[in-house]
Amino acid sequence: MYTSFDAVSYLMDSVGGGAQDAYNRAIRQAVFHAYRDLVTVRDWRFYQTYDIINLDKKYYVHTLPWGVKSVDSITLDQPTGMNLEARYVTPRDFQRILDEKWVTVIELIWTVQQSEIAPDRYELRFYTGYGWTPGEATLTYRRRPRDLRLTGWEPTSRQGTVNWTGTEAIGTGTKFNNHMLGAVLRVSGDDTWHPESLTGLHAYTDEGLIYQVANDSKLYAWSPLGGMKYESTKYVVTDYLDIAPAMYSALLSGAEVWLARLMGKDQGPAFANYQRELRLAFEADAVAVLDGREMGGGPGYTFPFWYLTPGPDMGIWWPGSGGPNQDGTCPLFPDIDGGDASSGADNEFTGTVTGGSAGTKFDDCGEPV
Repeated sequence: MYTSFDAVSYLMDSVGGGAQDAYNRAIRQAVFHAYRDLVTVRDWRFYQTYDIINLDKKYYVHTLPWGVKSVDSITLDQPTGMNLEARYVTPRDFQRILDEKWVTVIELIWTVQQSEIAPDRYELRFYTGYGWTPGEATLTYRRRPRDLRLTGWEPTSRQGTVNWTGTEAIGTGTKFNNHMLGAVLRVSGDDTWHPESLTGLHAYTDEGLIYQVANDSKLYAWSPLGGMKYESTKYVVTDYLDIAPAMYSALLSGAEVWLARLMGKDQGPAFANYQRELRLAFEADAVAVLDGREMGGGPGYTFPFWYLTPGPDMGIWWPGSGGPNQDGTCPLFPDIDGGDASSGADNEFTGTVTGGSAGTKFDDCGEPV
């Protein structure tokens, strides 16, 4: 897992200094600001997620999670068989529709506006004039990760030692707290060195995601490796960086820009690197890689109609059920270089470029007769 501790360590290795130097406060700020900028600079596909909304009335208000203001779509899943996608309208038009006397004929509309109760959150307003309630809808939106707090250099993030067995970590002289929920516990495996990043001389031995804090001396952390057993080991607790791997370099470059700004240095070279890394992150932002995968529609082809897999005799295969070409019996002679519409090749359509005359007749394989 990539953490704020790794980003801070990178800057320390770049500019020098240790945890107690004056640079450390500026480095911490640089990482925090760069992270905030990166996760909000666009609606990343990486943050696309969904939620299920239970509708119990015609007019419904749903408070979105913290930091979320980009909603992609809302689809009505229940009653079964409806599968209707709600239509977005502006907040102004939404209110006008509610005030309209014909509002009962409105299908599904929704809008997003700032919450009147929580200034830093948004509300989803949903209306179904047909009254499909009770119902269930799927809301897809772009989430925003929480802000950073722990870099692993805070006293409470590294004081004392822990015994970590399975998922249970028992601390001695520790000050665990609820801010550590969702953070990463890293251990060195001994009582001499605090764990460093993988590029450090004393790289961490293991790490796990903290999912419960019982008290100031006990927490629970899950590790993908499983079977944890460490006794009296040094540790650090640091925030997980909720970004895609393609965004790592952009974060580090952005932190360099902020550090130069905070220290009153020339930002030009760092900013040029940041623009390059950010552009590469934009290009790599995809939930599923497009290269080498089908776009849907069925096995064996990308798009129905204009690109179908050849059959045994080079005709098209699997165009549907039934019909004269079910088994690929019709020849297919694509002209890959454009050619001439009036060329006289065998079995080639010889009509005009605009589609021929209205009286042209064709056989089952599409040949003119």
